[in-house]
Amino acid sequence: MSTDSGKQKKPGLRVLFPTLIYEDWYADYDGEREKLIAFVHTLSQEDTEGKEYSAREYPNGYTSYFSRSDLYKLPELTGVVAFLYQSAKNFAYQHHWDTQNYEPVINALFTNINSKFSFHAEHLHPYSHISGVFYVKCEAGAPAISFKDPRMARWMMPPAADGNRAENTFHAKVAPEAGKLLMFPSWLEHGVAQNQTDAERISMSCNFEMRPKSTGELG
Repeated sequence: MSTDSGKQKKPGLRVLFPTLIYEDWYADYDGEREKLIAFVHTLSQEDTEGKEYSAREYPNGYTSYFSRSDLYKLPELTGVVAFLYQSAKNFAYQHHWDTQNYEPVINALFTNINSKFSFHAEHLHPYSHISGVFYVKCEAGAPAISFKDPRMARWMMPPAADGNRAENTFHAKVAPEAGKLLMFPSWLEHGVAQNQTDAERISMSCNFEMRPKSTGELG
């Protein structure tokens, strides 16, 4: 006799192929806030190559992506990098990836300044598995990061939605918050709308790839 015979079967939705976003807050942010802001400002002033690139391709803003993406090597950011590593490990573990034989290793850390009227066009991060953005400074009204629905087939003859759920929109927006980290799959397209405020929006972006652990640690 079936043990399920007395259970009532209820109709409902089954969730498949979800896009999962990880979020956390840097515990030492309040104590390091001014130091981190000063670090980014100093870098933006001294990074000649980055300034030249940004003037051409990123008007009114600054990014060190093409000039200084190795900021994870600097002792000034030891605390932030340790926080990013722990978050990347959490991300991989909670996604049920093979964390017994593989581990996340950072391969890029760069900074961005969105001054008034600057923006980030939609893009993704190749050659990595996990990407993230850590908000160093943002004021009320700072533009949100927008994630694009990655399911291309959904863009064909889409039904009208009521607009009440982030899970049912084509562009899901997540507001920035100073000291907050968002991590997401590197293949997920994202962008930032034009900053319409007078306040700078400062962030650090990172990429991690899953690399095999040393032979002695393989399961």
